[in-house]
Amino acid sequence: MAVLKDMFKEEIERLIKMEKFYKDKISALPKGSIIFKKRRNKKYPYLVYRDGSKVVTDYLRLDKNDFKKLQLELSKRKKYLKLLKEIQKDLKSFGNTNNE
Repeated sequence: MAVLKDMFKEEIERLIKMEKFYKDKISALPKGSIIFKKRRNKKYPYLVYRDGSKVVTDYLRLDKNDFKKLQLELSKRKKYLKLLKEIQKDLKSFGNTNNE
């Protein structure tokens, strides 16, 4: 039984470290999503994100390389958020197991 408790403890510690790792990564990346607005038959890119309860829309004045880089960073953030939610779900399930 002691071996099982040690395994649970190690897994919880690993999940906590991974949670911190992903939170740090997420905070370093830009948030929001890119939308295009049409003005006089031309499409212009905008970055849309929340600042508290307010929705902010910023016009993107980027060349193609910077635009691609921004898209990649936004997709990484989305991926990290998904992984973070899975880790938090696992931590919650371990918390319920410890209470029983």
